[in-house]
Amino acid sequence: MIKKPFTIQFPENPVSGFSWDIATSNGLQIMRDRFVPEDEEQTGSGGYRIWDIRVTSQGSQKITGTYRRGNQIASCFEINIDAE
Repeated sequence: MIKKPFTIQFPENPVSGFSWDIATSNGLQIMRDRFVPEDEEQTGSGGYRIWDIRVTSQGSQKITGTYRRGNQIASCFEINIDAE
């Protein structure tokens, strides 16, 4: 069970045109969304999209995400959370 704020991260390369689009159920709130490059000295390098999330309601919660460029989908995820 999750009580405290938590972080999730997925690889991303904005230069490719692909980016993550995520959604959370009503009992979760995204506090911060940021991109952290893997190599800050190399322009165009990939890195990680990081979200800081907090629980606002108890019970079953869900995070879904799609890595896309326009209508082209490269990857998807779904995370089910038992929030306390």
